[in-house]
Amino acid sequence: MKSPTIPLTGAANRHPHRLLDALLERMGLRNDASLARALSVSAPSLSKVRRGRVAVSADLILRIHEVGGVPVCELRALLAGAPAGGGAVSGA
Repeated sequence: MKSPTIPLTGAANRHPHRLLDALLERMGLRNDASLARALSVSAPSLSKVRRGRVAVSADLILRIHEVGGVPVCELRALLAGAPAGGGAVSGA
């Protein structure tokens, strides 16, 4: 059974790489292959997320939170396309 997906909107939909780039930097990893190994997901799956072909699944978000230690508020900001770092996220 597939994990439910969280639809990306706005900038995050056009640039899902923002989340992955922030995670690479935070975890000190060099590329998506090492990130996929760390998150225990396949490299092709992660590539599809990066290219915007597949939405970020709930399972992937949980893995990022648990393995990467990314706080939920930061995940929300990254998925919304806001700058990471704990700043306020404006919404309309």
